[in-house]
Amino acid sequence: MIPSAWVKLDAVPLTPNGKIDRRALPEPTQVRPELETTYIMPKTEIEKTIAQIWQKALNLENIGINDNFFDLGGHSLLMVRVHSQLRTVFSSDIPLVEMFRYPTIHALADYFSHSRLESSSNHQLEARTEQLTVGKKRLSQLRKRKALTDKNESQ
Repeated sequence: MIPSAWVKLDAVPLTPNGKIDRRALPEPTQVRPELETTYIMPKTEIEKTIAQIWQKALNLENIGINDNFFDLGGHSLLMVRVHSQLRTVFSSDIPLVEMFRYPTIHALADYFSHSRLESSSNHQLEARTEQLTVGKKRLSQLRKRKALTDKNESQ
């Protein structure tokens, strides 16, 4: 368990009894921790939305698209909260396991983009299949009518 933020102090505040005065400790700033990856700001709407949700959950201001959720101080319980919010915002049924598989904003945005494209193409495929089914039924009805007409004319 490594703290997600560090605050450098010249001296630790003490109570009159000589114990650490926790109330006098300054709040950590909401600055992005130093990571090996360079900061790249979110560009697409999906990336910006994911970044906003992460910023609220992690209590950070700047989160880059290549920053790992867990390197920023995230943990499994926060991931569950983020997962719930993302499912609501994107109206997607993303499995929680996928959130652990794609721990960066960029990877997660790609996942959402691909799932939307697949959903869209599946919807188009279903619509086309339905059109073909209706067309086949109509053609079958026309053939039956023609057969009845031909039968009546031959009598």
